Amino acid sequence: MPSITKIIVVVLTAFSSIASAQNTAANTPESKRALAKELANPLATIIQLPVEYDYYQNAGPDKKGTVQTALLRPVIPINITSDINYVIRPVVTLETVGNGSGGSSTGMGVTMIESFFSPVSSSNFVWGVGPTLQLPSSDPKFGSKQTGAGLSAMAMYRPGEWSTGILGYQTLSLGGSNEGGTANNTYFQPFVAYTTRTATTVQLVAQATFNNDAKTASIPVYLLFAQLIKFGDLPVNFTLGPAYYASSVPNGPSGWGGRASISFIIRK
Repeated sequence: MPSITKIIVVVLTAFSSIASAQNTAANTPESKRALAKELANPLATIIQLPVEYDYYQNAGPDKKGTVQTALLRPVIPINITSDINYVIRPVVTLETVGNGSGGSSTGMGVTMIESFFSPVSSSNFVWGVGPTLQLPSSDPKFGSKQTGAGLSAMAMYRPGEWSTGILGYQTLSLGGSNEGGTANNTYFQPFVAYTTRTATTVQLVAQATFNNDAKTASIPVYLLFAQLIKFGDLPVNFTLGPAYYASSVPNGPSGWGGRASISFIIRK
């Protein structure tokens, strides 16, 4: 674990230095508000490095276990032409599962690579579609050992201070052990967000994963509060909020949990 911690610190330090050197956005209330609202757009053409921590409980057969998850969720926009952007959204997961008796195990969870081709537009309507890849976990206790591929899509509408939409994907198994479940999944992420003049964003979001083979559903729902703060020319977005499982898989977490994240931002 110390080596992982050092790697994360080095990555964050390097990213912060790059962001501080390249970001030249004006430090005004309106520019901060516009940037905060843009961060509610999953296909924003802004390079981001969010580092996220999730905590869940009531896991395992006896419902006494915990699940702690550290996630790297970089957002990498690529301008292909003057009319088309390509946005890559990998999600890398490191998971620690506690058994309720003081023991725990840590390993890599499933890695998702979502990507979207999105038209360049000044409209309040934003959409994109593209390929999605699922890479297997390091151990069945942290998720599926199968590789999967499929299609991702996102559509949203952004009138005034509001942002509302849905992101989703469908993956199909390309093979591998079915320990930890299969890669035949349907995922939906509906969301609604409101951004204030002080660059504070309140967001309600659900992350629903349906496994089409096991016929199970995992649906955590989050109420998140985000605040954009600028340190010199470096914008940083802090997010905190509770989570509640509306539906859980067998032996998975249930009930209440929480999420905290910090995101370093570079405006392209």
